[in-house]
Amino acid sequence: MIQIHRMGSELSFGPCPPEEFSGRLDERKKLYEVLRGAKDRGRVVMVSGGRGSGKSSFLDWAESEIQNESGEFKCPAIKVQFLETPGMVFTAYRDLLTDLKGHQKFGWFRKSLENSKVRTSIDAALTILEKTSSLAALYTPGVNAGVAVAKGLTSSDSFDYTKLISAFLHIFRSVSEDLAERDQFFAILLDDVQLSSDTDFRLMNDLIQSLPVGIVLITAFRREADYYEKHAKLQGELLRYDHTEIVLGGMDEAGVEEFAKLRYNLSIDDKTAKHLSEKIGDPLCLVGCFNRLQNRGLPPTLESFQEILPQCLDHAQCLYTGLDQIWQDRINSLCILDPPLFLSIISCMLGEKNITRLKDEFDQSHVFRRLDREKYEFAHPSLREYRRKGW
Repeated sequence: MIQIHRMGSELSFGPCPPEEFSGRLDERKKLYEVLRGAKDRGRVVMVSGGRGSGKSSFLDWAESEIQNESGEFKCPAIKVQFLETPGMVFTAYRDLLTDLKGHQKFGWFRKSLENSKVRTSIDAALTILEKTSSLAALYTPGVNAGVAVAKGLTSSDSFDYTKLISAFLHIFRSVSEDLAERDQFFAILLDDVQLSSDTDFRLMNDLIQSLPVGIVLITAFRREADYYEKHAKLQGELLRYDHTEIVLGGMDEAGVEEFAKLRYNLSIDDKTAKHLSEKIGDPLCLVGCFNRLQNRGLPPTLESFQEILPQCLDHAQCLYTGLDQIWQDRINSLCILDPPLFLSIISCMLGEKNITRLKDEFDQSHVFRRLDREKYEFAHPSLREYRRKGW
């Protein structure tokens, strides 16, 4: 479970808690329409948008909304994230299967997973993936070699891709039978799909072509030049099979007002909201802007925002320059690493001997987020990319 923290009045640069998710009313309605049709056939939704547009927050909100026991759906959902991990393949799918095997949210779904056919298929898929375990060692000399192996993995004699896709489809079809009887669906949410390896991406595309009734796949994809080809291919698959793309742009005035209220407990007038919507609109930029506003002790007026706005238009620069020197230095040291960042490696890179204190500082930071007990990631990849690429 990803941890979300606040430092004083400042907010994390990572995804916002579902209860603070703001605006996007049209996009929410569109997702609801798709989910209501999931009991008739398999459904796929791609949530796309630029850097900082709130895609991960949208997925977190969707996961919470789907599983809300007092809400409309009351259905199981599992969310996993692709990380920028050269030389590694299928790690997100391993996480998916592991989370599925240990799912406890709904008793009726737990019973479906304990079906011998489902359990056997999950174990079979995990066993197949064990053949790629040699590619899962981070920060070793074998990573570059692993990249080359991953490129040809699906044709390797030591790996049977056909058996893997077959195992996944068998899991989905077996679960689908029980879902249909109960008039329910199961949602799988994949974040940062643009970072998936070619092999991972192929598996997702093959699954899209054969999703059975009651299985919903919701993906988040960052739209930018580096990933244009991959986005176009996925978009083509959605059109081919009559699936859905939800594009996140800037937030409207009502969304900005709700953002200020829910996330900072501040009231802003319509004129200020309109100005921020037109000049920023981007949720991550808004976080940087409001953090800076509160750091400087300024009132939430149009004049105050006009004063600080020039420093906030580039969200990566805004986030970075708003930090103190200690955290800037830490980002500069750690940006060369690919996630996940292990605490032991962080301490070595920073020359920090007090691991307990360092862990507490990272747990309370709005710059990093904890993936699990000893693993961290930048709260938003823009911080890492900004320093690594020298934007």
